[in-house]
Amino acid sequence: MKQFLLPAVLSTLVFAACNDSGSNTSASSADSSNMNMQEQPKADAVMSKTGLPMSSSQEVPANTSTGNGSMDVSYNKDNHLLKYTVTWSGLTDKPTMAHIHGPAAKGVNAGVRQDLTGVLVKETSGSFSDSVLVDGNAIKEDSLLNGFYYINIHTPKNPGGEIRGQIEF
Repeated sequence: MKQFLLPAVLSTLVFAACNDSGSNTSASSADSSNMNMQEQPKADAVMSKTGLPMSSSQEVPANTSTGNGSMDVSYNKDNHLLKYTVTWSGLTDKPTMAHIHGPAAKGVNAGVRQDLTGVLVKETSGSFSDSVLVDGNAIKEDSLLNGFYYINIHTPKNPGGEIRGQIEF
């Protein structure tokens, strides 16, 4: 009799567990899904643009330099980090300074918001990468996302800026 009783009890327990519509199993699956979603960054949290042009014609006033460059930029809305790589060639002389300026639309000058001179490669052609925290004071997120900051590189011949490029997403 004991041989038949044990299989019957086990079958009943397995059947009950498989057909349990209680919230424990569903809740743990939902909790697990929510945890996975929270760990992954939001799809729209990081924005990036590559090949943004830098030229003498974007400087205000424009100058006659044939130097040019480009910027690759990315911005993470979650950690407020703006990353950039600036590449240039053909400057009239070795650069003396580089900055992020703003807020300003294209064709308008603005004050320095971030000095990039410390990471600037002082050659007529070169590249550098760096990042800055968009802190809401020096650089404001809404102005950044609306294209109101620019990077420029200064040289002895063009102390106000030889080439400039607007940061746009």
